[in-house]
Amino acid sequence: MAWFVIMDSRNRGDEDETYLSPAMEMIPEEQERYEKMGKAFAQKLIDDYRAAGKNPYEYRLIIDNPWHPYFLPATLAAPMEGWRWPMPDAPFRNRLKGKEGRLVDIVGTSFETYAISQRVIDIIEAIEPGVHQYLPYQLIQPDGSVHPDQRWLLNVCTRIEALDYERSNVIAMRDREHFFMDRTNDHHLVMRKSVVEGRALWYEYRYVGTQGQFLLSDRFWNALNEAGCTGWRPANGARGRHMEEV
Repeated sequence: MAWFVIMDSRNRGDEDETYLSPAMEMIPEEQERYEKMGKAFAQKLIDDYRAAGKNPYEYRLIIDNPWHPYFLPATLAAPMEGWRWPMPDAPFRNRLKGKEGRLVDIVGTSFETYAISQRVIDIIEAIEPGVHQYLPYQLIQPDGSVHPDQRWLLNVCTRIEALDYERSNVIAMRDREHFFMDRTNDHHLVMRKSVVEGRALWYEYRYVGTQGQFLLSDRFWNALNEAGCTGWRPANGARGRHMEEV
């Protein structure tokens, strides 16, 4: 089974719903550092792919090779998309807009991923030891100090094709025929048990859905809830359905 998740809030469904994740803002020089690093990393992936004798502009290769560097020309290779990042020499930082007490376990960031607590890391590692990355991260308080609740940027390092396209309500995209999108608003997705068994989370590299391509396994989601970890909830509406596994 699998789930799509979004940030949790105190007053779900209200026009002014307040997220449990604290209000924060990007620090321009940190964002610039992140983007520069992500673009350089993307170019390295393309260069390595070409050095292996493959043409990164040949999109048909993406069918059989999840490591096809589809971001051409070299745009940013973001965390959460299955690429193992180089470790930054200093933590990426966001600035809190106000003084915060204890933080939820999972907070949103400006770096295209979530910042997670040690509790969440321990759960991931219990399921998939040594698979994913946790990049250094700091939340800066209004007085300039670092918030004492330490968090790390989650980088999902698994790119797989777990969706059963025959059983799922999806179709190939017209402009990118090797990617799939939802056929209708009835988001019926079926996962292949043989592919997702034993995983905590992954990036579904050929599915382009309205909630993204990052999924949590049943085992991971249940462990988060049992441990009382806060910050995520199932995505809204049909997207929040419990996806079956065959």
